[in-house]
Amino acid sequence: MITGAETAHLTPKIPTIYLDGKLPLVVEKTAEQLGLRDGQVIQAMVESKLEKMRLNLQGQQEGKFIDLPKELPAGLRLAAGDTALFRVQVLANGSILLRPLQAAPAPPAMPGNVSPPPESLPGRTEQLGFRPPDMHALAQLLRPGVLDTLLQNLSTSAPAMGALQQWLRLRPSMAQLTPEKLQQAMQRSGFMTETLLSQGQGAGLVDLKSILRQLLRSGSSTESQSLMKDSLDDIESRQLMAQESLTGREWVFSMMLPFADAEPVAMRFSRSKRQPGQAKPPLVIHLHTRNRDLGEVWLQTRITDQTDVDMVMWALREDVVLKAQSMASHLSQELDSAGLQMTRLQIIHGAGPKEPAAYASPHTGSLLDIRT
Repeated sequence: MITGAETAHLTPKIPTIYLDGKLPLVVEKTAEQLGLRDGQVIQAMVESKLEKMRLNLQGQQEGKFIDLPKELPAGLRLAAGDTALFRVQVLANGSILLRPLQAAPAPPAMPGNVSPPPESLPGRTEQLGFRPPDMHALAQLLRPGVLDTLLQNLSTSAPAMGALQQWLRLRPSMAQLTPEKLQQAMQRSGFMTETLLSQGQGAGLVDLKSILRQLLRSGSSTESQSLMKDSLDDIESRQLMAQESLTGREWVFSMMLPFADAEPVAMRFSRSKRQPGQAKPPLVIHLHTRNRDLGEVWLQTRITDQTDVDMVMWALREDVVLKAQSMASHLSQELDSAGLQMTRLQIIHGAGPKEPAAYASPHTGSLLDIRT
């Protein structure tokens, strides 16, 4: 369950129709063709074209369109001239689903001498759906020194003092990260607190989400409160998207991994749902960070059959690319000692993708180092 702070004063335009369809629209075009990203909220105008309906995208995607299937999901009512909101879900193969967003129905016509009621603001769930997918506020909050400064400004009697001190002490350094510490960091991130409590496993857990709520009640500066509120929204929007993805064709979990001595790392775990008669889909782990020692780095790892590891790394700095290439054989040996097999390592000098890149098996060999 998502239990957010008080509704923020956001005033996006309310669409002109009420979408009560529960099932998503399956779109034939890919996210790359339409310039869309996972989690993005789009607005579209419905147009009638001969014997079919068309969604004309608006905003940044203006000029692009989606032809609707003849059979729409049950309960989804669309007519020419309607404006509708959808949230984009990008699947592992690049295809997309459009999930209708709930919006308030148009108010009934009022008599001439009666003023129409004021427009209602979108609910908390709708607002979280409009959050950008990059968790920028949370990344700023988890930079080294930011929460430490907040701690220094707290009164010694503040309820959040002890919990925040403990949470800061438990942050690992980047060199000390182990699978056990990663699991603990995930539990303390605030992304899965409610789930752990529902399973009877979260008692006494010091988690970031609860600490931020206590800090907001402590009366910190306006600037700090704004950053903490936005960080809470980042956490809860990713919780909401993970919950909705469970009903689709892909399992997705995103979080921001904090370190005591380095910039945080954005992590995204995803796995397509297993189809009858097919092998278990691979687990895809997508990482992104801006590190003061390494610059901006992206890493995508695809694990198949529990043991086969396919990795692609992107780095903006040439010296980091050269260092990674020189350490490639050492990494392969480390994986082998852990019972894993490196099927491919691709090292690219350049910017990485915002979303996991589509998989393409190597034509020859098992180890590739590439510079662009």
